[in-house]
Order: sequence, then structure tokens, then C-alpha cells
Amino acid sequence: MKQFEKLYDVTDGQVANAKDWIRGCELDFGRRLDRIAEELCDTRGLRLLRLSGPTCSGKTTGANMLLERFAQRGKHLHPISIDDFYYDKDVLHARAEDQESGNVDYDSVKTIDLGALQRFTEEIFTRDRSHCPVFDFKAGKRISYRLLESGPDDVFIFEGIQAIYPEVIALFEACGYDSVGIYIAPQSAIRTGAQLFEPNEIRLLRRLVRDYNFRGTSPERTFGLWGGVRRNEEQNIFPYAHTCRVFVDSTMPYEIGILKPYLFRILPTVSKDSPHRETAEGILGKLETVEVISNRLILPNSLYKEFI
Repeated sequence: MKQFEKLYDVTDGQVANAKDWIRGCELDFGRRLDRIAEELCDTRGLRLLRLSGPTCSGKTTGANMLLERFAQRGKHLHPISIDDFYYDKDVLHARAEDQESGNVDYDSVKTIDLGALQRFTEEIFTRDRSHCPVFDFKAGKRISYRLLESGPDDVFIFEGIQAIYPEVIALFEACGYDSVGIYIAPQSAIRTGAQLFEPNEIRLLRRLVRDYNFRGTSPERTFGLWGGVRRNEEQNIFPYAHTCRVFVDSTMPYEIGILKPYLFRILPTVSKDSPHRETAEGILGKLETVEVISNRLILPNSLYKEFI
């Protein structure tokens, strides 16, 4: 298996004309989603989609972009985040303490309330009104419920890393509907100048920025979790990619230049005596010669809004 699908070489001309370059990248990604939406809408009896992939692949925004394309074809698609079915943080920490471990593995299927997920899934296929929990990551708990109204021909897309786990697939199968899997992830590398950024590294850079901006997570904490995240991906995500019918490469050729200013702001906060300081400095050194691209050039409906 190849390390990556494509290699995007970033040129000086592309950076100099960043506005047009970014729009071209977005159009290309949009066309690929158009083809996927058309194929899925033509699938007879389709009711249930699973959108999965490793961390920071663009699952949430990808689901919403598919929603728009389904609507253009007269189909109603309901996006549902499996993250909303996390147990409350207090429950998870209590369990971790019971196991003489102070850490919570948020990528484990055991952190998901599978009972609540099953009840909700059964409701959406038997009722026209159901209530989906809303999980707040900063509060670490479910804070409310949102009303979901649906019709007999509507399609539901469950997104999250857990959507590819065998336990979750089995749960959906128990509802009596075949599900179609969609796998989204950065699958191409980016070379800018002398520096090569491979897909797994790209996802780490995305996660450092996203978790700092939207989940109140320090870069030191993100580094501390990354080893466990990668082990889980190798054990529970990558081996099951073949269960998906559709594959989406979410690498954006322009993204390293977009991420650089964020990383230069947050990575120096890693303390000098931290075991992750060397990693942080290594990333900063690698980014030193990368040309900055203004985040103002990112379109409002871009997949990349999920990370910045």
C-alpha cells in the first residue's frame, strides 16, 4: 500500500496567486463530492450512510457538504455526529480511575453510549420525530437535545471515527437497514519548498489548531494524546477502511500555509521542560520557510473551516 495517493508540489506562482489557487482547489473538491452525491442519490432504498475516517479528516463539514448536494437533488439528508453520544466526562473519568488509569481514551468505542445510540437509531426509523443529544466538548457533557423531524424517504448520515468500528456497524445492521460507508481522510502529501508533509502529519497539524481553537485543548495535551490516537487508528480504523464503498481525499494543497500562523502562535506555549517541547520545535523548524497564506481567502463553505 502506498504511503499517499498523490504528491502536491506547492509552487511560488500558486502562493502568489493564492486566491485563484484556493478557489480552484475548492472547485475540484466540490466536483468530487458532486459525483459522490449523484451516485448515492441513485442508490435505490438508501436510508443509512456511515461517514468515517481518522481524526481531523473533515468528517463533520464533509457531512454538511453532502447534505447540500442531496438537497439539490431533492433528497433530505440528516447529519448526525456520533460524538454527541459520548458519555459525560465525569462518567468516563470515574471509569478510568476504577481501572487505575488517569487517562480517558476518547477514541475507544467504550466511550460511546451505545445503548443511547441504538435507541436513537431505532427511533429515527420508526418515528417522524426524535431527539438527538448535543455534546459540548468544553463542558465535557451533553448539554441539550435537538429535535429531528424526518420523512419515510429521508437519509441519515452518521459521522465520526466510530462509524467504522465493527460494534457500531453491527448496531446499525440490527436496525434492518444496509448502510453505505464513506471513508474520508487526507490521502495525499504536500511538498512545499524542501519540506514534505505526509497525511498523518497533516492531520496532527490540523488537530493541534482545531483542538486549541474549538475544544480548549493545549498543544501539550494534544501531543500527549496523539500516540494513543495513532494506535487506535492502526487497530480500529485503517483495517476496516475496506468496509466503505466511497473514498474521499481531503488533503487541501494550500493548507500548510494556512496553518502556519496558528501553529506559530500556539506551539511556543509548550513549556520548555515538557517532553513534547522537542516535537513542537521540530514542527516550527519545518514550517520556517513555508509561505503564509491568509485565512481570509478560505471560502465560507470550505471544508477547511472545520479546522480554523
